[in-house]
Amino acid sequence: AFRNIQEKHILFYFFNEDLQKTIEFLNAGGRIRDYDGDYLHINDCNFAGAKSNMFIRVNVSQEIRVESNGEITKTITIDYKNPAPPSNCNLEAGELCLNGLYRNWVRVYVPKGSELLEIKGSEIEAKTYEELGKTVFEAFYGDKAPLRPQGKAQLVFKYKLPFKASKEYRLLIQKQPGTYGYDYEVKIDGQQQVFELKTDKEL
Repeated sequence: AFRNIQEKHILFYFFNEDLQKTIEFLNAGGRIRDYDGDYLHINDCNFAGAKSNMFIRVNVSQEIRVESNGEITKTITIDYKNPAPPSNCNLEAGELCLNGLYRNWVRVYVPKGSELLEIKGSEIEAKTYEELGKTVFEAFYGDKAPLRPQGKAQLVFKYKLPFKASKEYRLLIQKQPGTYGYDYEVKIDGQQQVFELKTDKEL
């Protein structure tokens, strides 16, 4: 139970404000957090039927480049892979259609004031707006080219952070509640960290 709370498979909301403050202190309310530094939260939403999320593995690569003037440019590459075979979706025959076409509405939450430079892989024109104290980049794929069973898809976001580099680079990655199978790679100045994102993680 405690592991599921820590990994955000269980969230809490109380009408009692004191109880809710405790939940927020324990980071068990699912809130988008304020953070003094770099920030990333990727939110995927399945706009198709079935339960394809159960089979999809996601690899997120972050390449962080610090320019000579201190400006920070980031390239986020998100690879979606569905290695499983398709389900038999003949519902009239009593089959259970779990793994099918995957259409994904994606929102990437980054520090407020970040500037989107380029996006690849989206079937719609990227949208940029502010929400919950963050800048949000919005994309979608799946109408023209859905992620099929045993297939793959990719999104790339390149953007500039609203602040310049200091002596210490700090990054908070917030996990989307209810998800698993997200592998992360972070590269900066020749350093690299690779991990599976099971909880919120600060680097």
